[in-house]
Amino acid sequence: MSTIIVKRKEFEVIELISNNISKCSLKNKLYLLFKLDINDKNYRENLLSISRLSHSSVKQPKLKIIDKKQGYIVREYLEGTTVFDYILDHDFNENIYKQVFYNSYCARMAGLNLNFDLKAWTLVGDELYYTDLFVEKYDAAKDFTKNQIRLWFLSSELCKYYEKNGVLFDKTRLKQEYEVNKEMVLMTCKYYL
Repeated sequence: MSTIIVKRKEFEVIELISNNISKCSLKNKLYLLFKLDINDKNYRENLLSISRLSHSSVKQPKLKIIDKKQGYIVREYLEGTTVFDYILDHDFNENIYKQVFYNSYCARMAGLNLNFDLKAWTLVGDELYYTDLFVEKYDAAKDFTKNQIRLWFLSSELCKYYEKNGVLFDKTRLKQEYEVNKEMVLMTCKYYL
């Protein structure tokens, strides 16, 4: 197995997830190691984005190391299921709504827009974590309640989203449009305002 040294810590590579993401271990703990391109013109913005996110109240894996010189970011690895995979076999429940709206609120208060793509969120037991590394500065036009909220309900948009990702979704699980709208309003009033 290969190793990667980040700030004098030797991480053993367990699995290469993509070209710039590795699952690693250090002292029997698992981490995700991200390699950023230090020559990228957005490198400083990306570091600032990571820093802002880590200082927000958004529920996320713990950040262990930021190595600005080499471009490595090391975060705790979470053993869980992405919401993308979870929703294929389960319905959204009120606990998920409570947490996604809370994290959306925390991001808005920190001046951030999160990525609400279902693949960017992981359930570990009953806890929902934001696992994407990057965020954007807050823009009201890109707020969760205006943009991606319909993905988080059993709506026709959710079905199209799965089709776009090449995954079959059981259309019999979809709710009528008025039911989706009613549930969206109820959850938004209950957990977001």
